[in-house]
Amino acid sequence: MACLLLVAYHVVGIPGAGMQVGDDSIYRYATSSFDLIRMPVFTFLSGLVYAYRPVRRAELAEFSLKKLRRLGVPFLIISTLFYLLQTHAPGAHGTFAPAQMWRIYLFPYAHFWYLQALLLIFAMVAALEVAGLLDRPERFIIAFVASVAGCLTFWTDSNLFSVDIAVTLLPHFLLGLAVTRFGAQVPRAARVWAAGVALAAGVAVHQASLLGFLDYSFGWNSGVALLCGMGGAVTLLHAMPHSRIFRLIGRSSYPIYLHHALFTAGARMVLHRMGAGDLVVFLVALVAGITGPMILESLASLRPLTRVTLIGKA
Repeated sequence: MACLLLVAYHVVGIPGAGMQVGDDSIYRYATSSFDLIRMPVFTFLSGLVYAYRPVRRAELAEFSLKKLRRLGVPFLIISTLFYLLQTHAPGAHGTFAPAQMWRIYLFPYAHFWYLQALLLIFAMVAALEVAGLLDRPERFIIAFVASVAGCLTFWTDSNLFSVDIAVTLLPHFLLGLAVTRFGAQVPRAARVWAAGVALAAGVAVHQASLLGFLDYSFGWNSGVALLCGMGGAVTLLHAMPHSRIFRLIGRSSYPIYLHHALFTAGARMVLHRMGAGDLVVFLVALVAGITGPMILESLASLRPLTRVTLIGKA
């Protein structure tokens, strides 16, 4: 579901790009409705999975190298290729500026900011793990509350290496970690009810903002975003039905994140030239953004070099 929400968002795109629909479009409203859930859910799942094989003090160097291979190498290679495509492909809107290209590696660029943020999140979590601040519930609660405080207050002018976003999403990662590590200590009914109430409250306020009843826009570093993201993640974790198709998509979630924009943009360009309607463009581009990276993953897995550079696998 996280993959579908992500790809759908980039199919519609920001105003003036993507499907180029109006601000009052149902597509814009639908994707905006999930703004406070989409990436928090992705980050929650990263923390949930990480907690199955957490870093140990003796394995810190090996853990760091694996994360650099998994996140850092594809970030450098794919962001470079994406930049060159954006500035050289037929119909591209970007302007090639070699003297400024270094900025895509140090500051948020396209959707690759999330890889920067994840690298910083893993570094922060590794430091907390080595310090023993996440191994017991009482210590974890202190670290978690501190992360929430950072989410609500931390901000820099430059957002170097997406540090603002890393601090903003860290609580969601820690919540995922807690569900795996300490989840058995909290009754399932209590988790479900707490998540449902948080989600309902957050969504109600967010919808009031989207529909114009509140003259305020909520970002990821707001209390409403924490309610939507955390409540939505835990609710989806318990409510999602078992599905072979979803499991198939989920196994390729990282390649889908890395490469979906290439396939959604290509599908949109072709369909727009064919004069296709918005619904056809949305559905076809959505399918392309999911299946294209899955096919690319299969092809990249055939050679060691492409496995590392394109999907971050050994």
